Amino acid sequence: MEGFDPDTVDTILGLKERGQRSVVLMPLGYRAETGDWLLPMEKVRKSRDRIVTEVN
Repeated sequence: MEGFDPDTVDTILGLKERGQRSVVLMPLGYRAETGDWLLPMEKVRKSRDRIVTEVN
């Protein structure tokens, strides 16, 4: 993934008002079961609670 515009992300999420700022952007999603050569490999998954901080 190419770079991102942290100021725009901060504005969209209202982070400045919370005294926070974005420094990285992590794409999340689901695998397509067709055409994915990595699908049969063993996966390592961390729990959502360990990697996500929810901003409401």
